[in-house]
Amino acid sequence: MAAPSTAGKRRAVDRSWLKHLLSAHAHKMDASFPCRADPILKDKALVVAPMVDQSDLPFRLLCRRYGANLAYTPMIHARLFVERKQYRERFWDFVNNTPDEDRPLIAQFCGSDPTYLLPAMESIQHAVDAVDINCGCPQQIAKKGRYGAFLLESPKLPELVQHLVSKLEVPVTVKVRLLPSGVDDSLNLYEKLVDAGASLICVHGRNRHQNKQHTGATDWDAIRRTVERIGHRVPVLANGSIADLDDVRECIRQTGVDGVMSSEAILEYPALFLETGTKAAGGLRSGP
Repeated sequence: MAAPSTAGKRRAVDRSWLKHLLSAHAHKMDASFPCRADPILKDKALVVAPMVDQSDLPFRLLCRRYGANLAYTPMIHARLFVERKQYRERFWDFVNNTPDEDRPLIAQFCGSDPTYLLPAMESIQHAVDAVDINCGCPQQIAKKGRYGAFLLESPKLPELVQHLVSKLEVPVTVKVRLLPSGVDDSLNLYEKLVDAGASLICVHGRNRHQNKQHTGATDWDAIRRTVERIGHRVPVLANGSIADLDDVRECIRQTGVDGVMSSEAILEYPALFLETGTKAAGGLRSGP
């Protein structure tokens, strides 16, 4: 399926959509939670990352109970979701959808073929707050499937984003990594994705080679530059090198992002977004 060219075209996005979304669901959060009580974190997204076979409904509800105010589904393979009933039912309850306690929620899909991505996203868009394209997975299976961080290096990605945006009723977001060719090339690409209609960019501040034993530190300065480049147009989230709430605050101070996402750290300790294990708590985990 050919998607129209994005050349010379821009689609305006109300960059306050995320802030309004979080505000609409804030009444579900305890008033003492940092996302409501801490001036630095007010109106910021504290996000449970999309994790393969991990960020399922029970885990998301657990994290929300302890301070997370936004969550992603696990990464869903678009082609398998469309073709296999058993796979679909593993990831989504088409009878009950997801409970109100599990909102706001972004459903993440992987794939590069709109023939599968579009119907997969359409099928649950009525029950989520946005849909996300996985452009962050660095694993070799993603290379074979032409998705994840390898999709970032496809010149057709902006066209894919524009095609999905033109057909869907909910915001289309993109979770990205840095390009191996450098930060400048990454920023140019992110701007093209926003030009194509992406409503949010979540930046994992590492490239696809920084994986497993070669992970290394997250480049928060690259995320800061992303905010400077596109942050006036769409919300930007940061991902990487977050161990506790002190790191969340410092990341926001250094980068100016609209929110911070955690994966491995929150998987190990779901109360990450509470004042536990921080300097204020004496470095002790005082939470559950």
